[in-house]
Amino acid sequence: MKVEIKKVHISSVLFSVFPLAVFVVMLCGAFIEFFSPDANFGIAYFMGLIMRAIQGTLLFLLGTVAFLFIYNALQALGIRGIHVELEDK
Repeated sequence: MKVEIKKVHISSVLFSVFPLAVFVVMLCGAFIEFFSPDANFGIAYFMGLIMRAIQGTLLFLLGTVAFLFIYNALQALGIRGIHVELEDK
């Protein structure tokens, strides 16, 4: 069965588990820097890692919203969407 994605609701993406998953990935990426030999350990360094993860999450979500807005606008103009082929088990 072939399915075409016509419109993606931005609110369904923002209020789902997607932002939490992006934050966890960004937090893991920030904590990789924890093992740097130049690291000065302290509460300010730890809070900087968390703030960097929050900043990366917000930038990624902003890019995602921009992509979805452009995708929905192009769909409204009549350009074909993404086709997905689904199979029954």
